[in-house]
Amino acid sequence: MINQLGSHRGKQIVFGHDRHLEPELAAYLEMLAAHGLPIRVEAPHYLASATRVCRRIQRRRDRVGVLVCLTGIGMSIVANKFRGIYAARCLDEADAASSRTVNNANVLCLAVTTGLLRNRAILDTFLVTPYEGRKLEQLAHLDELEAEHEPPAAAQPRGKSKPAKSA
Repeated sequence: MINQLGSHRGKQIVFGHDRHLEPELAAYLEMLAAHGLPIRVEAPHYLASATRVCRRIQRRRDRVGVLVCLTGIGMSIVANKFRGIYAARCLDEADAASSRTVNNANVLCLAVTTGLLRNRAILDTFLVTPYEGRKLEQLAHLDELEAEHEPPAAAQPRGKSKPAKSA
């Protein structure tokens, strides 16, 4: 997933937030939806919201995430726990451009404290800035680290035994 080239333009935006979401930012995202970018608004608790958004992105490559909380930090911590999710907390357009061109982020984490106008500019930059294949070798190392830290296969629940095979 990290080496997928191009911009996020035209991808479905899966949107999550906590209770601090500004109505104006929600309205801006809805306006984007009216212009062909579908938006899904998630539950207003940051853990549940980030989890749902990341699981939806893991299932389809034509999706990108936008997570909003008071500082953007909590959302980015949760999001980066998911395999194949590369979340970046961006506080300005330069952060958003770099998160795409250098790190190929697929989830943008915004801070309500950054303000509506700046967040709109950050979001616009994040969506249109393409990943051009820079640092593929270094980014591939992230995939290796994720594979090393895969949890063990789920153990069989206690009290449940496999049925005996009949002869």
